Amino acid sequence: YAFSISFVTMLLMNSCGVIARGKSPPYHHPAFAISHETSNGISLSATRLRRVTLDTGRRRIKKSSIVCASSIDHNNNNVEDDDLSHDEISRYSRHLVLSTVGVSGQKSLKSSKVLVIGAGGLGSPALLYLAAAGIGTIGIVDGDVVDTSNLQRQIVHGTSTVGVSKVQSATSRLLDVNPFVKVKGYEMEFTSESALEILDDEAWDVVLDGSDNFPTKYLISDACDLRGIPWVYSAILGFEGQVSTFNYPPSVGPSYRDLLPTPPNPGDIPSCAEGGVLGILPGTCGCLQATECIKVLLGHTDGLLSGRVLVYDALLMSFREISVQRDSKREKVKELIDYVGFCAGPKILSKEEKSCDGIENNGVRTMDEVEEDQSTTALDYHSISPHDALKKLSSGWSPYVLDVRLQTENDIVSLPFTDRVIPHRDVKPKYIPPDCDVLIYCKAGVRGKKACDKLIELGVDSHRLWNLEGGIMKWKRDVDPSMPKY
Repeated sequence: YAFSISFVTMLLMNSCGVIARGKSPPYHHPAFAISHETSNGISLSATRLRRVTLDTGRRRIKKSSIVCASSIDHNNNNVEDDDLSHDEISRYSRHLVLSTVGVSGQKSLKSSKVLVIGAGGLGSPALLYLAAAGIGTIGIVDGDVVDTSNLQRQIVHGTSTVGVSKVQSATSRLLDVNPFVKVKGYEMEFTSESALEILDDEAWDVVLDGSDNFPTKYLISDACDLRGIPWVYSAILGFEGQVSTFNYPPSVGPSYRDLLPTPPNPGDIPSCAEGGVLGILPGTCGCLQATECIKVLLGHTDGLLSGRVLVYDALLMSFREISVQRDSKREKVKELIDYVGFCAGPKILSKEEKSCDGIENNGVRTMDEVEEDQSTTALDYHSISPHDALKKLSSGWSPYVLDVRLQTENDIVSLPFTDRVIPHRDVKPKYIPPDCDVLIYCKAGVRGKKACDKLIELGVDSHRLWNLEGGIMKWKRDVDPSMPKY
């Protein structure tokens, strides 16, 4: 679901300073303290970690929690909230000598609040640099845990925090980077039900988008539009990335809906799990996002990426810009909607295929995540489990075995009896024998279903087609644990 830059460019070719800050709603109450020793030696119990329950009276969010942490007792450090301590002056000295920042600018950063949605590929570098810059309060929204597959690009996490909540992993790392910041972590999904409660929980000055799918980006856009909050966008895929600042000035600057009035058809854009991503790419784009965020907070907005989408090509090492203007005729956002339905996408993100650029448990799943995909029509082909397939093969069944993943995925791991590799979008009857069974597999089962559907639409007898449930990853779990996971 990550952006295809060339696709967006094709779509586009066809087709101010002060932020009002409201009071934080008085609906927090301490529930209990958490003690968690992290890999870097910081005890979260020593960092004044507390957990509170978000309850706005509407009861939308059930059993969701907020983790608040800081290493410094901000109430007992003998420094006014708006002033800089001697230690802070030493820490931020390179900022203080900049005429565009100075003492007043650093104080502005200290009093600012930034919400980062997703502690993943984009969120990781942005979080680290926002913390290092001295942003006073940093919010993190992520309901996922750290997985080994994240570590290629999600640099805020480490090997020792695999299996740990991303919020807690990122929190401990940020407090190690800068103990003067306050971190507020939301261990929950950013959904239509939770979005406004999270945005209303603090007087957020800027929202930073670390999501990886169309529904969440439309949700962030609409929610920030409703609350008058500027937000910094990015999307990445392969070797290309985009960065822009939307809704700045609030209700004046263009929004994501001006960039993409309607989402592309599901399947037109490959997911990062399918298309891949250069590990360093989200680092580049996440740093650009953090830069935009700091410029907004400092009020230095003349060169802000509002009305411009910066397109970065890592292979060519080039930057170019696409102009985007606010559509004065666009209908004003009045409420949040079902963004999954709006984008015609599936509903649940699984752990099996982690996406590339940010939030990874946000109520939207990628193409290959789970065995059952409501967006795929269930036609009359067979569905067979790895165990049952192994039994049939052992008893003499000799189907033509078709891998509908990319060749690069087949190079990582494959069934040893595979006859041919054809990406699911390219399958045609001419690529399979005319008179025998065909066993089709992909990574997690969904691309296999789509391949079966396409072959049936092209005239292949559905009773000849067998889709391997759960794909090769379920084969690994149930039949051959020696296979690598990717």
